[in-house]
Amino acid sequence: MSGARRGPGRPRRPVTEEVEPEVNPGENMWVQLLQQQQAMHRQYQEQQAQAERHHREMMQVLQQQR
Repeated sequence: MSGARRGPGRPRRPVTEEVEPEVNPGENMWVQLLQQQQAMHRQYQEQQAQAERHHREMMQVLQQQR
């Protein structure tokens, strides 16, 4: 038997595990789209929270002027 020897800590994996065909080529695109959508949603939530804080501060200023 020729080839590189494996160390005692590395058991030989079955070939089916090593050669795994990509199940769905378009799946990667959907994952990227989902991650992009989640990032945009987080940005939107942060902007909304910032606008809410700004609004509260402005309302406090207006209340103090009366």
